Amino acid sequence: MIFPKEYKTIGWTEKGKTSPDEQKRIYFLSEYILEKTAEGYNLYKTKHEGTGLIRKAKDSELVAGAEETVIFKEHLNIKNRTLLIQTAVKTLESENEKRKKASQKPATTVIFTGIDRHLTFVKDPGLSEISEIEVIDIIPPEPPWLADCVKRLDTANIFGDLQIRFTEKIADLSVYQGDKTIYPCRSSGLKGKFLDSDRIDENKDGWRLVGCDTSKKIAEALYPGLKYEFIEMCPMRSELTKPEKPFIMRCCKSENSGNIVKINGQTGIIVHWGTGEWQIAESIRKLALELQKNE
Repeated sequence: MIFPKEYKTIGWTEKGKTSPDEQKRIYFLSEYILEKTAEGYNLYKTKHEGTGLIRKAKDSELVAGAEETVIFKEHLNIKNRTLLIQTAVKTLESENEKRKKASQKPATTVIFTGIDRHLTFVKDPGLSEISEIEVIDIIPPEPPWLADCVKRLDTANIFGDLQIRFTEKIADLSVYQGDKTIYPCRSSGLKGKFLDSDRIDENKDGWRLVGCDTSKKIAEALYPGLKYEFIEMCPMRSELTKPEKPFIMRCCKSENSGNIVKINGQTGIIVHWGTGEWQIAESIRKLALELQKNE
């Protein structure tokens, strides 16, 4: 796949146009040139020589001829790399289905116009070029805080330059609820007892504590004689939250916050249980850059 990191590296011209001295000259940042023709756009990769803002074109290579390019008509946010890759894949699939029936040469490149009227392109797009991050969280309460924050941040295009997308793995704690089940916090609204608000009769049998190491320590401090079955729900150790791909998850221990970790062979990052949007966004960026280093 060829997809320039910045559209400032893409120049534009019309076929036949030259500088006044008849020597083709280009802006010093230009790595690619889109040449508008009657048939469409030719795409060139270019080299230049000299110094200054305007330099002499030294060499050029045709990357895609006009017959290989497709112009996407709708104006998009061209800083959203994931959106453009996904759109390019769908556009080429549709276009090449038509071309196949007409025995025409397949298209390889989609040219996009941004909301700000700048141009960019994606050649030979592939969904495998997008890193997938698994958002691991629990319910109730609903919506799950981390997953909901990530959705809102993603909608705001906070991660547009990172070339990532998200899936979710949500563990439902309601499967354990009951009169003899103990949960850490009453905010969940589950049916059971809560360490933060209820009195637990430690002389009774059959209790079940659904929580993590911190929950166990609180229970043992409050009720040293309490006998209970322990259901491990720490996202870092629970079977219900075991990651299958790179991930982000929450933990109540502040010392784990911001750490890159390995769980089940997958690289992920931990955020604190009650962290806000800014810290979540920073953590996802840190994880995405870590994944890019390992590619």
